[in-house]
Amino acid sequence: MWADGALESAFGDGALAAVARADLAEAAAVIAADPAPHGGRTYDLTGTPVTAAQVAGRLGVPHRTIGLGEYRRRLDAMPELLPFQPPMLVSIATGIRHGFLDGTGPDLARHPRPPGARPTGHSRHSRGRRLRRVRTSSPVVAKRYRTRPW
Repeated sequence: MWADGALESAFGDGALAAVARADLAEAAAVIAADPAPHGGRTYDLTGTPVTAAQVAGRLGVPHRTIGLGEYRRRLDAMPELLPFQPPMLVSIATGIRHGFLDGTGPDLARHPRPPGARPTGHSRHSRGRRLRRVRTSSPVVAKRYRTRPW
């Protein structure tokens, strides 16, 4: 949240290992192109963990941590949110704050890349982030989110 020129978050020192949709789509396309070797396997496609303080630093603005109660109060005061959104967002913030969404894994680096893909395995949209989790079952590829930061 933005307040007085600063980034305020309820994430504390917690990190999030999020991944770009384009990276998930790229992994799904690779698997869909040759599903046989991937049947029944689960890949942990993750991003690099990032904290709110790191984001603020990258943006060149101060970062302030707010409590989960204050975060919920602010969300409840936003008329544009649907009734289920404030508790959902507080739940996500709680998971980040307490370190449940910061894990990473090596599967993206080991994953074969499609022709023309960048050699690092990152799409041009990812800015260095790694993918998160994709579960496959032939012939359908289902993505399973288990967040990690950039």
